[in-house]
Amino acid sequence: MPENSSSIDVISALTDIAPDSRLANLRSQRPEAAEHAQASYTALFDPLEPVGLNPVERFAIALHVATIHESPETITHFKARLLACGADPEVVTAAASPASPAEVSVSIPPRLRAALRHAELVTRRPVDATRDDLQLLADAGLATVEIVVLSQIVAFVSFQVRVVAALQLLGAGSNPAAAPAGAPAVAASGDALPPATIIRPSEPLNSPRAFTRAQLEWEPWLMGLDMADASPSQIAALGARSSNSAYFRLLALDAEVLTARTATDLGIFYTDGGAPRADRELAAAATSRFNGCVYCASVHSRRSAQLSERNDDLDRLLDKGVEPGIGLGLDDRWQAIVDLAVDLSRTPSTATTAHVSRLRTAGLSDLEILDVAQSAAFFSWANRLMLTLGEPIVPEAS
Repeated sequence: MPENSSSIDVISALTDIAPDSRLANLRSQRPEAAEHAQASYTALFDPLEPVGLNPVERFAIALHVATIHESPETITHFKARLLACGADPEVVTAAASPASPAEVSVSIPPRLRAALRHAELVTRRPVDATRDDLQLLADAGLATVEIVVLSQIVAFVSFQVRVVAALQLLGAGSNPAAAPAGAPAVAASGDALPPATIIRPSEPLNSPRAFTRAQLEWEPWLMGLDMADASPSQIAALGARSSNSAYFRLLALDAEVLTARTATDLGIFYTDGGAPRADRELAAAATSRFNGCVYCASVHSRRSAQLSERNDDLDRLLDKGVEPGIGLGLDDRWQAIVDLAVDLSRTPSTATTAHVSRLRTAGLSDLEILDVAQSAAFFSWANRLMLTLGEPIVPEAS
C-alpha cells in the first residue's frame, strides 16, 4: 500500500534532501515550519474530514499550479497523485498544460474547467481577481467552501514550490526525486452544496488609494462562517480571532486547513534564533508589495518598521515599489532580502544561487536565509487568499 502523506515530508522529498545532510540539518532547525507545512499538505490532499472539492479536482488544480510554476518535481508528484485517483486522460492533459483551460481542446467537466481557469488567474495574476471571477465559479456550481478550498490549494502550492526552490538554492541535490505518491485522498462528501452567493455592496467601498503602513480592514466577497453554526473544530481553528476577523471566519469553513496554515505561519515567523523578526517581516512586506496586496503590505511593513525603527525605509519600499533598479536607499542586507523575496515571488521564480551568495556576503547565515525565504514563500500563499477572496478598505473614523 502507498505510504500516507502524513508519514512523509513532501517538501524534503521533492527537494531530494538526503538524511543527515547539511540541508537536512538546516531544515531540522525549523521543525515547526516543516511539520506544519506538511500538515497543511495533508489537510488539503489527504484530509481527515474532506469538505468541498473531490480528489480529482484537488489534484488537477494542484498539478495545473505546479505546471504554471515550471516546477518539475512538483509536477511529477501531483501528476502521480492525480493518476492514482483514476482521473480521465483528458483531465490530466488539461491540468498538465500551462495554457489556459479555455485554450486546451479537451473535454473536461465545466465545473473543473472553471476551477482550472480560476487557478491560472490566482497563480499568475492574483491582483487582477474580482468578485466577477468568483461569480464565474458560483455559476459553474461551486459552493462557498469549495471556492475557499480551491483558493487554499492554489495558494499552498504557490508556497510549496517556492520553499522547494529556496532549499534547492541553499544546496539541495541537483537531481530531485518525486515524493511518494501517498495514499489516494478520501472522497469528499457526495452531498451537493448550493452554489456560492457573491457579496456585492450597495455602495462603493472606501478603498485605499495607495500602499500604506496605516491600519486597514478587509471586506470579504463571500459569506464566512456564522459563529452560531460553528463546530468545535472551527471554533478551535479560529481561537481568539473568532469575533473580529471576516478573513479568518471565511477560511474557517475548512477548519483542518486553517489550523495547519496558522501553525505554519507561526513556525515561520515566530521562532527563536535565525533571522531577526524585522527581516522576516521585511520579506513579507516586499513580497506583498510585489504581488500588489495592499492589505498584507500594510500589516507587515508596519510590523517591520515597529521592530526595526526604520520607518523611512519601509515607506520608500511602499511608495516606490520593489522592482530591480529602483533606488530604495537600503543597506546591503535589506536590499538583498528584498531582491530575494521579489525574485522568489515571480511566477515562475527567478531566484538564483547569486541571491544566496549575496545574502551570505551581507552576513546572513543559511538559517537566516531560510527564514527570509520561507517568509517570502508564505506570503505567496497569504497574498493569493487576501487578493482573491476580498479586498482592503479604509476603516471609518471613530
